[in-house]
Amino acid sequence: MSSVLDIQHDRSSAQAAEQQQHQQLQQQQHPAPTPINQKQLETSASQPLTSSTTAASGGDAGSNTKQHRWQWHKFSAWAKQFALDNFMLLSFSLAAALAMAWPVPGKAVASWAVGDVRVVQALNNFLVFLISGLTLKSDDFRALLKHWVGVLYGLIAILAITPCLGFAMLAIPFQPPEFATGLALFCVVPTTLGVGVALTAASKGNQALALLLTVATNLLGIVTVPYELRLVLSTGSVSTVSVEPGSLVVKLILTVLVPSVIGKLARDLFKPVQRFVTRFKTPLSLFSTLNLACIVWQTLSGARQTLLQQPFVAVLLVVVASSLLHVVMLLFNGLVVRYLLRLPFREAVAVVIMSSQKSAPVAVTVISYLTPSLTQQGLMAIPCILGQLAQIFIGSALAKWLRGRADKGL
Repeated sequence: MSSVLDIQHDRSSAQAAEQQQHQQLQQQQHPAPTPINQKQLETSASQPLTSSTTAASGGDAGSNTKQHRWQWHKFSAWAKQFALDNFMLLSFSLAAALAMAWPVPGKAVASWAVGDVRVVQALNNFLVFLISGLTLKSDDFRALLKHWVGVLYGLIAILAITPCLGFAMLAIPFQPPEFATGLALFCVVPTTLGVGVALTAASKGNQALALLLTVATNLLGIVTVPYELRLVLSTGSVSTVSVEPGSLVVKLILTVLVPSVIGKLARDLFKPVQRFVTRFKTPLSLFSTLNLACIVWQTLSGARQTLLQQPFVAVLLVVVASSLLHVVMLLFNGLVVRYLLRLPFREAVAVVIMSSQKSAPVAVTVISYLTPSLTQQGLMAIPCILGQLAQIFIGSALAKWLRGRADKGL
């Protein structure tokens, strides 16, 4: 019996050992997964997340960089266009600021003279009208026949009607009286050299007609300004200012007519010059404006000390008067052109704008020939410069309104 039990026990042990060996063999063939602790799990889970986050972050950074570059490109393009559109206003303002902040260089440059002619100012004027002649096309003169009514009225308004406002300016009790003299002189001079044409183009007016009025009135003004100025100033109170028409005509011929003719002949006779002017039209225009600003800088530098001694109310009165002067010209010429002449829209815009503009650079040039005193020159030039700035500000707003009407076909 015991032997039987022993045999059964041996069989059970053998079966158990065999079963254990079978389990060990299965474990060797199919090992159990290694346990992963929480830290390892968090690390392994965070690794793909970090990688994707880095990729997304890199993509966002690249996108932001491109966006910033696009915004900067857009801003720089806008700033460039703004500077080009407002170059005269910006350059005049900078010239005035430099003259007020540090007048010594401007006074030194203005003091360089040969006889009674200030060398640098004369050179600035020569270059302005030389460029004007270089950019003048013969086709602009042929426009006279097509738009003769507008041209005729423009000539009369600029050279005969608006100068009469000089008597009204002298009647205003400005202090010092040089302010009144400067505004009266501003009424007598021809239309602007470049501002009026630019405003006409911005208003979608006839640019060729505007340019024709610019050239014609500035050339004819060589003869009309000296005699009209003597007539107007004969009622003024500034006794130290004397007008010698004959001498003034000669000086204007040398500084206005001669360089204009030289520029025009150079353009027509030499093809390389014509190609050069066509290619660099915008830089030449900017250079011309810089010469005008240089005149403003020299003139205001000489009058800086005297200007700062003037009451604020007196300067404010000049600003208001010069602005109202331009508004009156616009209203008068606008009514005549619209209800009497009934010109087409583009021609009407050109005639109204050009007939309501006056040239501060020409006025400053004339002032430099009236008195040797830099102080008096500066005081008389201030109303002219302020008047030019008022024309630019008001004209810019008017151009936007006229452009809107042109787009609507009104």
